[in-house]
Amino acid sequence: MLSLTNINKKYGSHEVLNFDEWKIGQGVHWLKGGNGTGKSTLFRIISGQSPFRGEVELNEINLKKQPILFRSKISFAEAEPQYPLFIKGKELIEFYQETRKSEKKEVEYLTDYFEMTAFLDNKIGGYSSGMLKKLSLICAFLGKADLYILDEPLITIDATSSEKLYYLIKTKASKGNSFLISSHQEINQVKLPLNTVFQIIDKQIVATHAEVTNQ
Repeated sequence: MLSLTNINKKYGSHEVLNFDEWKIGQGVHWLKGGNGTGKSTLFRIISGQSPFRGEVELNEINLKKQPILFRSKISFAEAEPQYPLFIKGKELIEFYQETRKSEKKEVEYLTDYFEMTAFLDNKIGGYSSGMLKKLSLICAFLGKADLYILDEPLITIDATSSEKLYYLIKTKASKGNSFLISSHQEINQVKLPLNTVFQIIDKQIVATHAEVTNQ
């Protein structure tokens, strides 16, 4: 489903990623590890937000050759979303709704699901970090995507919201959607079964053994 080949990424003289090939199929995949290992850089490459050497393909759609079509198949939620502070939550959601061609009932469901409906008329500058994260998740789940990329989705949200996120991911995965999730926190694999677990070690992506965790 997702294929990366001959990937090289540098910031100036600092090399962050350098590997020959990485492929993942349909399912839920966890990229674990601490800050500074290159997880966010990898996600920005896959989502088309950062230049790189190499090739990225999703379902045989090449990012460099068909960038618009490629990006339409991916939904990306950043670890620390940066939105204009002067706009309201509902205005941001309306933008994503129009861009992703999402129905109003989906917007209403997601805002209620993450308990954000009462805050949509507030300006984003007044949001707490937890509210900002939930807003970014709502935007990420609007519309249809083949691959959802969630960078550190568990940070700043409470336990109840984490449970809801697990359930939403599991439900969408059961319908054929795929997920690539990064987290330095442990993912509860009882509540969210994983297909594969990876780490970035010495600029390369390495598969690791996934053990079921209990809460």
